[in-house]
Amino acid sequence: MSFGIYIHIPYCVTKCPYCDFNSYGVGGRFPEKEYTESILHELEFYRSEIQGARLSSIFFGGGTPSLFDPRSIEKIISKIYQITCPVDNLEVSLEVNPKTADLEKLKGLRSAGINRISVGIQSFSKRKLSFLGRINAPEDSRGILKDIINAGFKNYSMDLMYGTKDETLSEWEADLKEALGFDSPHISAYCLTIEDGTEFGKRYALGKLKLPTDEKLADFIIYTTEFFEDAGYRQYEISNYSKHGFECRHNMLYWRGESYLGLGAGAHSHSAMGNSSLWGKRWANLRNPALYMKTVNEEKKPLDFTEELKREEVIEDKVLMGLRLKDGIDILELENTFQLKANMDKVGHLVRDGFLEYSDSSIRLTKKGNLLSNAVILRFVEALN
Repeated sequence: MSFGIYIHIPYCVTKCPYCDFNSYGVGGRFPEKEYTESILHELEFYRSEIQGARLSSIFFGGGTPSLFDPRSIEKIISKIYQITCPVDNLEVSLEVNPKTADLEKLKGLRSAGINRISVGIQSFSKRKLSFLGRINAPEDSRGILKDIINAGFKNYSMDLMYGTKDETLSEWEADLKEALGFDSPHISAYCLTIEDGTEFGKRYALGKLKLPTDEKLADFIIYTTEFFEDAGYRQYEISNYSKHGFECRHNMLYWRGESYLGLGAGAHSHSAMGNSSLWGKRWANLRNPALYMKTVNEEKKPLDFTEELKREEVIEDKVLMGLRLKDGIDILELENTFQLKANMDKVGHLVRDGFLEYSDSSIRLTKKGNLLSNAVILRFVEALN
């Protein structure tokens, strides 16, 4: 089985108030050289485990990876290539903030080996961007998308966000229509989620942040799905739409419960082993970048935690993540892999009520189920247990 490598670069110009990722607003000051060397050093810790292994994807996430010089990115990619066995047409993605890259940097990233750009647009509305605390203005977003195309990238994605304070359906419609004008082969459309520990989380808990009602959000979801369908995009995951062949291969590893190695501060890893005594393992790195680098320099793996997975945990993860996919879950495959017999009678009410559909050996969310996806998925997991 192939695996992917995720590299976490935790530095941002500023921390967005809705973001709960392991990221730190540092302005323009960050230890790029030292952090890059730590990534290269950490990679050596896993050499014996991944030597010659079939590599399907590399993903630079953050934080804001586009803050780093393309030469730093190239060093990491080159080292990975030296150790692993990359597949043909390997997907190598990097996240970009519109304010932190220009045509020259994008050309440099392409020369460094990046062949897929994921750009955090969020919105083309000045009002929405201000509310979200983004450093980019609408003109930055339009400019970076043109630069991505001019730099020669054929595979690129943009993130958009809806469900912000005072947002109207027409405002969201304007975002979608403008996004479509750039002919991006992949678009992620996320609903603003309030996370504990974020600035928005604090405001929301104090009653100082008012968001659209569930009924209004349902209107956004329905409109979004129909909009992309009409435009020729396939909704292959709850929040992700693509043209044929442009699904994000790296993220599919997560949703399918496959193996990936995470490098960098706070990065998570998963090894899908699958046998009667060991069903897999997951671990995560220390979150603090300085402590991460210090630990690596001391010749120690910078682990925050590691755990062996039980069969029941792997089954639950397979269902929780698999039902997010448009294709859903192959019940026969689930039964054969885990030696279980799924009692579909227990989820019959979810099918009868139109939240799930069952055909051949697959079960998947319906459009109605997408509106209450988290609740439906949890109900399905409970029924299996």
